[in-house]
Amino acid sequence: MRIITVKGFSKTGKTTTATSLISELRRRGYSVGSIKDIHFAEFEADTPGTDSYKHAKAGAKRVTARGSKNTAIIMAERMDIDAILKYYKEDFLIIEGDCGVASPTVITASTIKDIEDKMCDDAIAIAGVISQDAGKNGIEEYGGLPIINGITEVEKLADLVEKATEKKETKLDVELTIDGEEIWMVPFVKETLRNVVVGAVKALDGYEEGKEIVIKIKE
Repeated sequence: MRIITVKGFSKTGKTTTATSLISELRRRGYSVGSIKDIHFAEFEADTPGTDSYKHAKAGAKRVTARGSKNTAIIMAERMDIDAILKYYKEDFLIIEGDCGVASPTVITASTIKDIEDKMCDDAIAIAGVISQDAGKNGIEEYGGLPIINGITEVEKLADLVEKATEKKETKLDVELTIDGEEIWMVPFVKETLRNVVVGAVKALDGYEEGKEIVIKIKE
């Protein structure tokens, strides 16, 4: 699964950029999941007064609302991002907001100061409100990063996203399945598991660097 983060201050075009990118990736044939990180203190995922809301208020830690067209699982806590990611199996996952996940990042901004305040090592592009005037004021890049309009230049942004995530997936091509179900791992855990396995089999006859290693454990 390829992960992309879209982060920036409120009113800088995060949602517009994220939704445009989702639509373009779907147009290209990918399956796409998304996470919206919300820091509004009063936000609640369920609507007050509904039956599922009453279940949660009564003390249920996990409430599932199963409808004819969709299913919603509501947790009575702010879940750790790694626990949430285990539910996703799509080709791409778009995270809107700063969840602390190490992934290629698109920064949305209205001003140069916004860019500077949100700058990170994983940044691959600048988008949002500032990109709408890029052609008029001549700002087409900042700090070596391209400024791309997520609406009118979404194909260009999607091309960049594909390229950035291809590199990351190639570097960490490690897969773990338990009883046929793939277990999601953060890049650090993938790298650790890879190093442990390669270190254990490196001295064995038949080992060749760069070859695929498959280990199956049945109890």
